[in-house]
Amino acid sequence: MKKLMIFSLFSVILFTTSCAQQADVNAMLKNAETKDKVFSAIMDNHELMTEFMNKMMTNEHAMMMMQGNKGMMGMMMQGGNMMQMMQGNPELMQNMMNSMMKNGNMMAQMMQMMNQKGMISDECLQSGMQRMKDQGMPMNMNMGMMKPDEGVESHESQH
Repeated sequence: MKKLMIFSLFSVILFTTSCAQQADVNAMLKNAETKDKVFSAIMDNHELMTEFMNKMMTNEHAMMMMQGNKGMMGMMMQGGNMMQMMQGNPELMQNMMNSMMKNGNMMAQMMQMMNQKGMISDECLQSGMQRMKDQGMPMNMNMGMMKPDEGVESHESQH
């Protein structure tokens, strides 16, 4: 979690300050002591940290990096840490859910998990996958997912 905070802080600092004073910010971040002080200042301040996390959740690059870091994702998910963070911050939860819905692979995995747990039917899963495909949402279908073309007609005829 601490690595996530540090990475997030660094990303936000670079993003927010790069426009106006790029040379000064880069020079400041090259100094390890100054960089640590900036990170600590953000991490130790609840409002700054919340703002930083919200900015990360709305930044596609930051989200991709977090999702790609299996250790970070595992640490965030273990013991209900993610649920606690989201329950305490509705805006963070909303941002995270919006980001997840834009990610075809994540949505496909989530839908498959819901299907495996009996929350949605096979037909509903297939229909949802087809709709995502029709909307141009990129999905990696080599993840053990069902093919979106299978059984869509039977589900559509039920509506």
